[in-house]
Amino acid sequence: MVEPPETLIRLLPTVEDKRRVKAAEACLKAASTMTVTSEAGTDLTVAIGEYPILCEYGYSDEPGHWDHWPAGFVATWPNEGSARGTVVIDRGDIIFPFKDYVKTPIRLRIDKGYVRQIEGDLDADFLREYMRQFNDDEADAVSHLGWGLQPRARWTELGLLRGQTNSNDGRSFYGNFMFSTGPNTDAGGRRDTLCHLDIPMRHCSVSLDGRPMTVKGDVVADGQRLER
Repeated sequence: MVEPPETLIRLLPTVEDKRRVKAAEACLKAASTMTVTSEAGTDLTVAIGEYPILCEYGYSDEPGHWDHWPAGFVATWPNEGSARGTVVIDRGDIIFPFKDYVKTPIRLRIDKGYVRQIEGDLDADFLREYMRQFNDDEADAVSHLGWGLQPRARWTELGLLRGQTNSNDGRSFYGNFMFSTGPNTDAGGRRDTLCHLDIPMRHCSVSLDGRPMTVKGDVVADGQRLER
C-alpha cells in the first residue's frame, strides 16, 4: 500500500496488534458460520471454512506470511454459494476503489453467494453502473468478509488524505465490518474478475457460531478487544 509517512508512523505495527489479530484468526478457524447484523438493516449469513483466513497485522515475521504496513484485520471467504441475506451499506460507510463515503444508503439483496439486486438512490445507481460495466457475472459474487482490529486507524482519515492514500486506515479501523465483492482466486478459488470492491462498514455486529466478535461497531471478543 502507498501511504504518507505520517500514516505509517501512526500505524507502526506492534506485537500487541499481532496478538489481537491472531486471537481473531483462531476464532475464525474454529467457526462454521458468520452472521452480520446492523440497525440499518444488514442481516447476512455465510458458511465459512472452505477457504483460508486472511490475517494482517502490519509486518511479515513468519515464512509465507504476506502483509501490509499499515494493517490490522482478519477476513475469510464464504463457502461457495452460501452467502444469503441483506447488506445495507449505510451513510458514512466507505467504498473502495471509489475512495468515498456513502451519502445515501445502498441495499444489497444476496442469494446463493451473489448480489442479486442493488436498491437505493444515487450511490446505488453509481455502484450498479460501475459493476455492470465489467460485463462479468463474477463481479456480483460475495468475496472476503471480516472485521477491523486496529485502534489507531481512523475512519475519518480518507476525508483528509483522499488523493494521497490507498487508505488502509479505512480498511483496518477498529470494529469495522469488511464486506467485499468479486474474486476469490487469492484464496485458491475459481472466481476471477477485475471488479473487486472493499466496503468497510460501521455500526455492524459480527458473530461466529453465535459468539459476538463485534457489537454495533465495537470489538467485544476476549483477546481481541482493546483494554481501555
